[in-house]
Amino acid sequence: MGTGSTLYRIVLLAHVTVAIVGFGGLMANGIANARAFHAPAIQAVTLLRSSQAVAKVAEYSIYGVLALGIVLVAISDSAFSFGAIWVSAAFLVWGAIIGVTHGMVRPSVRGLVQRAESLSATIPGPILETDAEAAGLGRRLAIGEGLIQVLLLVALYLMVWQPGN
Repeated sequence: MGTGSTLYRIVLLAHVTVAIVGFGGLMANGIANARAFHAPAIQAVTLLRSSQAVAKVAEYSIYGVLALGIVLVAISDSAFSFGAIWVSAAFLVWGAIIGVTHGMVRPSVRGLVQRAESLSATIPGPILETDAEAAGLGRRLAIGEGLIQVLLLVALYLMVWQPGN
């Protein structure tokens, strides 16, 4: 088929589209999560639940990035190889993003939702940043989101410059 075929271009378009949806969703969630952390607990619950809904769509899109990337390499007629340094590195970076998402970000948001729900029972409800437990979860969340942003820059570098190709 090759990189000039219509099929390749359609799969590439889909790959870029799901990357924008997936990684864009994760980046946008960073803003919502930060606002939730500085909002009264009752508002934080709403913001964090919305963040969880967006994250679910973003994560499915990011799974699509991997699947479509594999298809692109497979149909490239040896223009790209799974053994290429940049392709292998991109798979590792993708795995790291998924690991940070599932290991740090999701559990932190889930914990913040639970903490905000318990704090919102007190009227008018304190701000999450003033709660020691929420502050620890907020730090973990911020570190996870920061790592994802750095890893995304690395992934973009690999996709654009294709080192070793």
